[in-house]
Amino acid sequence: MLRYLRENTGNWIIKFFLGIIVIVFVFLGVGSMNAGKHNKVATVNDQIITFSEYRDAYQGMIQRLQQQFGTSLDDDLIKSLNIKQHAVNSLIDQKVLEIESQKLKIVVSDQELKQDLLSVKEFQKDGVFNIDLYRRVLGQNSMTPETFEASQRNTIRNAKLLRMVINGITVGNQEAQAWYSFNNAKASINYIMIDPGTFSDVFADEAQIRSQYDNHHDLYMSEPKRKVAFLVFAPGDFESQVKIDETSIRDFYNQNPARFTTPEQVEASHILIKVDETADEQAVAQAKEEALSVYEKAVKGVDFSELAKAYSQGPSAASGGYLGRFGRTSMVKPFSDAAFAMKAGDISQPVRTGFGWHIIKVTDRTPEAITPFETAKAGIQKELAASRLQDLAYNKAEDAYDAVLDGDSFEQVVLVAAKQPVNTPAFTAMGTELKGMGISDPGEFAAAAFSLADNEISEVKKIGNNYYLMHVLEKIDPELLAYEDVKNEIAVTLTAGLKKQAAKKAAESMLQNAGKDGDAASLEKIAGDNHFKLQASKMFTRTEDIPGIAGSVALAQAAFTLDEKNPVYKQVLEVSGKFYIIGLKEKQVPEATAIADNLDTVKRQLETRKQQVYYSQWLAARKEKAEIWINTDIIN
Repeated sequence: MLRYLRENTGNWIIKFFLGIIVIVFVFLGVGSMNAGKHNKVATVNDQIITFSEYRDAYQGMIQRLQQQFGTSLDDDLIKSLNIKQHAVNSLIDQKVLEIESQKLKIVVSDQELKQDLLSVKEFQKDGVFNIDLYRRVLGQNSMTPETFEASQRNTIRNAKLLRMVINGITVGNQEAQAWYSFNNAKASINYIMIDPGTFSDVFADEAQIRSQYDNHHDLYMSEPKRKVAFLVFAPGDFESQVKIDETSIRDFYNQNPARFTTPEQVEASHILIKVDETADEQAVAQAKEEALSVYEKAVKGVDFSELAKAYSQGPSAASGGYLGRFGRTSMVKPFSDAAFAMKAGDISQPVRTGFGWHIIKVTDRTPEAITPFETAKAGIQKELAASRLQDLAYNKAEDAYDAVLDGDSFEQVVLVAAKQPVNTPAFTAMGTELKGMGISDPGEFAAAAFSLADNEISEVKKIGNNYYLMHVLEKIDPELLAYEDVKNEIAVTLTAGLKKQAAKKAAESMLQNAGKDGDAASLEKIAGDNHFKLQASKMFTRTEDIPGIAGSVALAQAAFTLDEKNPVYKQVLEVSGKFYIIGLKEKQVPEATAIADNLDTVKRQLETRKQQVYYSQWLAARKEKAEIWINTDIIN
């Protein structure tokens, strides 16, 4: 059985079942656990959160993290992000909302769900709901229509609940005006910038460098390294053994007809007169009359593209209603049925769908086409050969690894494999020393090698298209680097620190002198006395960088604490390793007309913010009152 699994690892069915096994072991462990206990992850009052709900929530979070972090996502990062606890917390929140919705008798009808799905742009093609696209998008996100639609019901229900909770939370004109004035007030400053780099007479001496080295050996250690012997099994090694006969090629061609069939297609344009699916008879009839009027113009020879631009209410109107080529299942059924019943050049009478009335013009039809065997033959042969070569390389690597499982030494494994091993030089965890050795991905190779114990032989590792068996020859622990080798590095670091200290001390001394006079004018004098230039900034708000000083939001906020009575900031400020003494130059408040012009937008923004805060507090209060139990065995 194990041999069969190894030989068929490339088979998606085997991968599927292996995935299930992994999930079971991750979540349930091995041993005699109580099944009933472990099917209950948490309870909210008398509502149970099941293990399957938890697993789905956890896996969904992991998938989103994989999209965000890619190969950087590992067990340590997952653990540090506390994903299991977040998954449970999100399910508890959902359960609390469900309980509150039941109390308030909030329901979502089938019609509401349908309208919601039809409005999702990701499921639309040229403004029309496309069932094939719907299924494909869900499949790409590992969801079925059933699970997605259940999730959407919850989303719609929660939105209804949210509206009930935040109803009545508003922002008045005075509050909005104060907020706008606060965030859009502007200021400018006069400032002295003290750059540590200009202190050229400051440097670390030999005694300081030696003392740093002697007292901080831990900072001057070499990186750990490995030396590895490895065997590589490359698909290209087996090219002489692979010959794909015509029978195999034809069998593949016959067994995969969909791959070599282009379905029947039509090329069409349309004009959409929108009408809601739930509209009353009068509205439907009125929209149809409008559509018939446009149809009459079209059949009388008025340019269809120009009619679409003038009358169509769909997103394709700007392009003359052009929809491109599509298959039978690409559009909603009434639309598709009508289009595929027409000939090239035909214009349909108005056709009703859930989006409204469509007038369709078919400009071309393409019959179903089958790629001839002779045309497809070369590509199939290449694909089958590549697959067979990959299998041979993997199987050869697995044969060698069987010897490892039998307890053979690496030398014996080499004899079984009948291949010449390659010895690496000492390399670090980044694998930069391995470049030029023909290894598919030196970084991935190094990471795999560093995961092995001393003298350990690895499992088969697929790196690129090749398979590797590694044997750790030597683990080289970090060693204290020689003083002469790190002396210059220490000197640079210490000197930079000393320059920074000198710059800060000089800045503090200048600020102390400026403080005696207590006004911004004194800055120019102390700048000149100390051979610095007094600079002036352009205007800025309290939430943005000062122009010309990157990363200076904190400096800007300090500037807004200044006024006529306190024109010079009382502390030296550091930004990006440089030191600043600042004084207020000018302050401006927004003009009344600007406040009035932006008042409605500000009110909406503030209302949204207040509503979010209130809703979070409301949910927290409901959770506080609920009886919540969490099965910590699963989380831990």
